[in-house]
Amino acid sequence: MKNPRGYSTVINIIGIDGSGKSTLAKRLAMILTDRGINCCNIYCQFFAKLLYPLKIVARHSVMRKTDEFADYATYIKKKTGFSKKHSFFGTIYALLWLIDYSMQVFLKVNRVVGKHRVIIIDRYVYDIAVNVSITAGWPIESLPHFLNMIFKMHPRPDIVIYLDLPEEIAFSRKNDIQSIDYLKERRERYLWLAEHCNFQIIDGEKSVDTILGEVIERCVHVP
Repeated sequence: MKNPRGYSTVINIIGIDGSGKSTLAKRLAMILTDRGINCCNIYCQFFAKLLYPLKIVARHSVMRKTDEFADYATYIKKKTGFSKKHSFFGTIYALLWLIDYSMQVFLKVNRVVGKHRVIIIDRYVYDIAVNVSITAGWPIESLPHFLNMIFKMHPRPDIVIYLDLPEEIAFSRKNDIQSIDYLKERRERYLWLAEHCNFQIIDGEKSVDTILGEVIERCVHVP
């Protein structure tokens, strides 16, 4: 796992909700630590802070009388429709999202690079790019440009592990997901990114132990 940059090897674990990202990240960090590797596991989910007031305003104006859990199709159609019709607001929303998340990434990730041999990140920039692009109604082809812009500010992962899982199975594992369609549209973008960004694709239907062994053998290469 020698990193030519001379500091930390950054491993990013991504996938749709219910794919087992957090379980894999925790188990992998434990194994690496047990093998004497200085390792840390960072949970880097986005939490709206700067964006929170705008979300409240949108909820009581543009998105009023919609419910993403009761009728996700209508909810996302109205949300993306507004972003496409009023592209200026969609751009501002995405920019605020980027600034908000960048502040959180700087505190969680940028500050620890170089302090650990391996940094495992559970959720990261790719997940944000997928969510922002859907909300703003951007075409899937816009993702690389958005990602390159973010990676000018934050560490680009050396290894990206994408846990691929059919949306039906992922939906059955969770009770807090809006709709299968919510997962389907995100999985489509993850798979596109996996093909274009050289992700390590792991079958999320396998057992945790099997997945863990495959990740260590294919991606991490530790004895």
